[in-house]
Amino acid sequence: MPLFPAVDPIPLPAPIWLLKLLHIVTLALHFVAVEMLLGGLLLAVLLSLFRGSPFSMVAARALARRLTVVMTFVINLAVPPLLFAQVLYGRALYTSSVLIGLYWISIIGILMLAYWLLYQFSARLEAGKSAWWVGLIAWLLAGSIARLLSTNMTLMLRPEVWREMYSASAMGAYLPTGDPTLTPRWLLMIAGGLFIAGLWMVYLAGRSTFTAEEKRFVAGLGGKVAAAFGLVYLAAGLWAASVQPSVVKSLLVTPPTGYEFYNTSVSPDTAGWRWSRSPFCWAQLPASLNSPPPGWAGPPFCSLSLLRSPLPSTATASATSPCSARAITSGIAPS
Repeated sequence: MPLFPAVDPIPLPAPIWLLKLLHIVTLALHFVAVEMLLGGLLLAVLLSLFRGSPFSMVAARALARRLTVVMTFVINLAVPPLLFAQVLYGRALYTSSVLIGLYWISIIGILMLAYWLLYQFSARLEAGKSAWWVGLIAWLLAGSIARLLSTNMTLMLRPEVWREMYSASAMGAYLPTGDPTLTPRWLLMIAGGLFIAGLWMVYLAGRSTFTAEEKRFVAGLGGKVAAAFGLVYLAAGLWAASVQPSVVKSLLVTPPTGYEFYNTSVSPDTAGWRWSRSPFCWAQLPASLNSPPPGWAGPPFCSLSLLRSPLPSTATASATSPCSARAITSGIAPS
């Protein structure tokens, strides 16, 4: 029996390259908003612990009063990439969503509670009351949503466990286990949140609402947080990459037929990347661009060919082992 459900006979409403492009762009914007929320909220909670420091409280209030607005961007920017993912990868995404159905539907209630707590956190800070515990609960709730989303997006890449999970609970009452990529992937977003929040504080320091001393404090703290957690972010990314299945790591180095774009070897005579002349890569571009651009101009042009590449067929996925099927899917699935 095939690992993936049969292909939906309904045709796609737009070219694949356009759906992929819009999915990547909207997902990237959503990730930025999510990391601002997770990192900014955690920093505001930590700063609110130092109630005896006027500068810390000023920074905590500045972050807290903006988090409710950030949450609106998190929610609204989550809708487009989810819809594009359903169109492109619906067979896998719908299956994994049903398998963790009880947890998946609970995200709505958890999100509403976290949103309300953000308002309470900001109001208590403005009133001079102890607010760290309110913010911490909101952060834990938001982090749990991120964990559930990571769980679903990794489960959709593991068709080999679907049957076992459905046999254990047709109601979606169990979460998957045994995926070594889940925790590193989730922690990558958490670490990225503190990095983005540090950069956000540097930006906020330029606001005219702060005094000169407050600007120096906010900018200095934000820069230190961004520098420290930039390294943590990098380490988390390397960890997440290292725990991928061996077939995935090998395909990242040597893409399957039809997905080769470039090699990354550098030679002294080229002031940039030495790009392969793959017929697949350049045939996807308009006729006027059939001649590969030299040097550093190659990456953006050659990347366009990926957006026009076809989705893997059901026959291809089902003919492979579970590990290979995951590798094929991971090449096209959302992060």
